[in-house]
Amino acid sequence: MIKNTKLAVVAVAALAIGAASVATSGPEGTAAIKARQEAMEAVGGSIGALAAIAKGEAPFDAAVVEKNAGTIAENLKKSAALFPEGSETGETETWAKAEIWANFADFEKKLKESHAAAEALKAVTEEAAFRPALGKLGNSCKSCHQDYRRPKQ
Repeated sequence: MIKNTKLAVVAVAALAIGAASVATSGPEGTAAIKARQEAMEAVGGSIGALAAIAKGEAPFDAAVVEKNAGTIAENLKKSAALFPEGSETGETETWAKAEIWANFADFEKKLKESHAAAEALKAVTEEAAFRPALGKLGNSCKSCHQDYRRPKQ
């Protein structure tokens, strides 16, 4: 258990410095499904907070944008290691399509594009730049979901 924990810490650190690829060791099978679902739930929660600003339900606050975009970027970055071969199915239902593993280079590219859009949104400090940056992130996420995520039933 400790060995796996150390391995996970090393993998996350390597991703943080940009030295790792999707092939980095991480959770496998059902554990990978659960980990990526937790990561995407965190992304969804942060998107909700940002959508409230975009809809005018909450005031623009650069600190809120930075915090939530940071959460999104962090979870997208760590998600790269959460789609190992063998995690297409498991004891936990997954909405990941088989196309992820058939077109992994494209999937990885779209994940990196979404991460870059989240990082750009994180840097937004003025309200005028907020909606365009959020739109770019939303379009990037949508592009990946269209190709690689089946609808929840």
